[in-house]
Amino acid sequence: MATQLREPDRLSPADLVREDAVHRSVYTDPAIFDLEMERIFGRAWLYLGHRSEFKEAGDYVVRHMGKQAVILTLGKDGDVHAIFNRCTHRGATLCAFDKGSAPHGHQCPYHGWMFNADGSVRFVPYDKGYGERLDKGEMGIEQVRIEEYRGFLFGNLMGDAAPPLEHFLGHMKTSIDDLVDRSPTGELECGPYVLRHYYRANWKMTFENLNDTVHPGFAHAASVVSAKAVANEVGGPENIVPTIGMMMANGKPIQFFQDIDMVTAPGGHSYIGGHMGADYTPDTSDAYTASLIDYHGAEKAKEVLSVDRHLMLLYPSSFWHARYQTLRIMRPVRHDLTEMIGFVFRLNGAPEETYRNAIEYCTGANSAASPVISDDLEIYERCLLGNGFGEREWIPTSRGMDEDRERTNSHDRMPATSEGFIRNQFRAWADYMGQA
Repeated sequence: MATQLREPDRLSPADLVREDAVHRSVYTDPAIFDLEMERIFGRAWLYLGHRSEFKEAGDYVVRHMGKQAVILTLGKDGDVHAIFNRCTHRGATLCAFDKGSAPHGHQCPYHGWMFNADGSVRFVPYDKGYGERLDKGEMGIEQVRIEEYRGFLFGNLMGDAAPPLEHFLGHMKTSIDDLVDRSPTGELECGPYVLRHYYRANWKMTFENLNDTVHPGFAHAASVVSAKAVANEVGGPENIVPTIGMMMANGKPIQFFQDIDMVTAPGGHSYIGGHMGADYTPDTSDAYTASLIDYHGAEKAKEVLSVDRHLMLLYPSSFWHARYQTLRIMRPVRHDLTEMIGFVFRLNGAPEETYRNAIEYCTGANSAASPVISDDLEIYERCLLGNGFGEREWIPTSRGMDEDRERTNSHDRMPATSEGFIRNQFRAWADYMGQA
């Protein structure tokens, strides 16, 4: 059996990524995973939260940047600050919960040190015991650089050395615009419903799966049959809930996906054309369209409703679906363990059905109980197991290499059946990993 590459200081991405293939160790080697946490998740802009999650000063959420947990807190200055979830005294975790309110600061449960939203030291019990050996100014928690785009907050561990967020987003800003512009007030509200699941495989498996249009008819064949049976029993597709519609969409022939577009952009990002086909009830559709016209005007409203994209992948940490107001965070835990976290957004001012449909979609797309997700998770785990042995070390990524439809400075266009998005991800992977 081939040996794994375990010398990260001497690792060359050229040893692992070819134009049309990748070495299996990128999924199976813990040393490569550790280097990814440093060189990819330590450099890329990572989605952390939304402005609407913070109502009052002291409101906070805890998110992860690679292996590191950070606390985002709304300060009294009106800014959202991000600091590491670690007391500078003895290293204890400050916040044990995913969200909460700390209007008087974050207090360490070990010795009671308290920190402000910006990480500065607020209070040290019995500080005179340290004499002149304690400099509170030097004991503050380091802040993480954050930037905001249309209410969405991103963090970067490189601090001032990081490029601007908008440079990182590039063409993919249009997908975030698509989500925000669907609100008849221009405002979104992050809902309280959060769906989580784990799978026992590498984080990159999700990125390679969610824009893959060839696998659904095979991996999800059983759920397609079940969904069609349910649709027949309730009197046709017009009577089904969005989850059933999502399951049925996986049964479309490969030629359908060959005919729609995939778009890739520098940095490993991509999306494909929409194919879900779920509509609102006539009353909701009319009311929603009218509200968009009131806010945007007829021409802009028509433009907003004409955009149809399925799952924008913002490499390396998040997945966005504007049509269903959902956002998922991918959190790598180990080389063989990954957490997925799903959020639903309300379009403020839109009919309630738009929110209910979004909740249904997120449940079907990010619940461990989903018959679609369970298929994917088993496949991920099978891939990890299968790539752990045998003599075949290289995994082909060559589908669609000669089928590009358009190349521009900001993005490329190709058939949605292409593996071009995977090749694009590994170009970004090699670029990040090749920087010492």
